[in-house]
Formats: sequence, structure tokens, C-alpha cells
Amino acid sequence: MLRQVTDTPSDAANLVERAKALGISLNVDKADSLLRYLDAMLALNEQVNLTGIRDRETAVVLHALDGLAFALTEIAPQHLLDLGSGNGFPGVAVAALHSRASIVLIDRTGKKVRAMGACLMTARIQGVETMQIDAAQAPALNREMRGAFDVITARAVGTPAAIAEMAQPLLRPGGHLVLWLDAGAEAADVLDRCQREQTIEYNLPEPAVRRRRLAVYRLR
Repeated sequence: MLRQVTDTPSDAANLVERAKALGISLNVDKADSLLRYLDAMLALNEQVNLTGIRDRETAVVLHALDGLAFALTEIAPQHLLDLGSGNGFPGVAVAALHSRASIVLIDRTGKKVRAMGACLMTARIQGVETMQIDAAQAPALNREMRGAFDVITARAVGTPAAIAEMAQPLLRPGGHLVLWLDAGAEAADVLDRCQREQTIEYNLPEPAVRRRRLAVYRLR
């Protein structure tokens, strides 16, 4: 499946229109809070290395719009974990799409976790928790996290095989693992106990034109 989006968003109304062009329904208030988070993150990026992207419009495309592509999976999460979140994306974008879901952003670097928490407060986003923990050690360090999530997301964290290894102990049986990949990246049919259900391709627009892919796996 291939979707095309055009024009560069700079405010909530434009982001809503861009999401609509991608086939995604986004409330203008949620778009506004998502951009407030993005702006807070970019401001803190001057002190904490959260992203290599300095240009706001590029960040809108590569962080906000790319994260919103989660909607193309048509999955409605209840308890979602964003692995190695770093700067909050794509987890914060998923929160904008699913306000009733409980979402946990984890990263092993304390300063990044504190930065995400500060940005969530600035953007007045609720229902999103931050946690400093290494995903590979999470099942042993926090038993309550074992099998606690029906959806796990990951972007630019590691290879699909390595992510699946970390995610499986934290996923419920039948839960979904959603990976953000470049279009040319390999998406294996099977990752250990995770079976690929679908692959969704879409195009990101100027000023960061590229083709992207979502690989959606279900834990058997």
C-alpha cells in the first residue's frame, strides 16, 4: 500500500491536512499538542542530544508525520510501549491518535527520559508515562512489564531481529510489534515468535522526501 503526501506543515491546521492526505484522521487540538511537544523537544535539543534534526519543518515531517503513520496499521492500542523512545517519537504521535490508550516511553538514558517528561508537561499531554530502563533488562528488573503491552513500537532502535528479541517478553500473546523502517530495509516474514502480518509503505514529503515502511508483526 503506497500513500503520497505533499506540502510542508507549519501549524496544527496544516498538520491535520497533511495527515488527511496520508489517509489519517487527526483532531486539530491533538495536532496542536503534538506540535507543542515537538517545539519543546527541539528547544531542549540545544542542551540534550535528542535528535540530529535542527530544522523545524524537517522535524515535523520526520518525527510528527512519520509517527502519525501508525494510524495506517488500523491498530487500536490499549497499553502501548515505545522502545528506546529517545525523544518521544513515535510514541507521542501515537498518543495524539489514541487518547484513551496508556502509553509508556522508555529509554535507558536518564537525561533523555527527563527531557521527554518536561516536553510532555509543556505540551500538556496526558496518558503518557516515561521510564528510564534498558529494554533488554526490563523483564528482569520490572516484572510488572512482562506481557503487559498489547502493542510495542520501535523506530531507529536496532535491527528488527534485535528489537523482536527485546519486545517478545513484554508483549501479550497476540500482541503487535510495529517497526518503522526505510523502504529498502528487509522485513523478514518471521522474527522468532513474531509473524509478519502486513507491510505498509508510504511517502514522506518535502523537505524530507523519502519512502518509509511499517512492518507489523503479531506475537504467536
